Amino acid sequence: MKYLLTLLLLLSNLVVAKDVLIQKDFKDLNIVHKGKVIDLQRNQDRSAQIMEFYRDTWRGKIQPLHPFKPHPVETVAELEVINYIEQISQGDDTIVIVDTRPSSAMLITGMIPTAIHMEYKDLVLATNLQKTFATIGVTKNGKDWNFDNAKTLVLYCNGFWCGKSPKLIRKLLKKGYPAEKLKYYRGGMQAWRSVGLTTVEHQ
Repeated sequence: MKYLLTLLLLLSNLVVAKDVLIQKDFKDLNIVHKGKVIDLQRNQDRSAQIMEFYRDTWRGKIQPLHPFKPHPVETVAELEVINYIEQISQGDDTIVIVDTRPSSAMLITGMIPTAIHMEYKDLVLATNLQKTFATIGVTKNGKDWNFDNAKTLVLYCNGFWCGKSPKLIRKLLKKGYPAEKLKYYRGGMQAWRSVGLTTVEHQ
């Protein structure tokens, strides 16, 4: 009898299970990633848990909420990142989401949809710098860099304990990148995965 009641309870939960929403009346968003339409949403499986890769609590050093003062770099969270993804999907090419982690991490965890890959070394090595800057709207003007058409960058790494995106943002600021065009997604991939949002494979 006890097992029958348990089974009935489980079945009733399945029947009445509600959608896992991003916000009230907002379940999903059709976006374009690498030319394909995909559904950006939270994991609808209510038994899903955060992946093992992010379960260790000892990693890194906790990053401040606003680590770039006095530079006015804005710190953003999931809803702002989703809004940027929507703008990119609608054809806004002035915004770029940047995954600053090594390829090895992206292969394990996936990436945020529409993100490109850029690491610190891409701004340090002279052979990579001009090519990297060209992808984000920065051109060479004699010996100087021209940031007039610099894109708005939304940079993230593994999470609020990870220093990779802060390090890259500081390097960009040192190169002269406009602070108002830099956005720091502090929660990073750990926060993105912890609320079950859609990821894409690193290719």
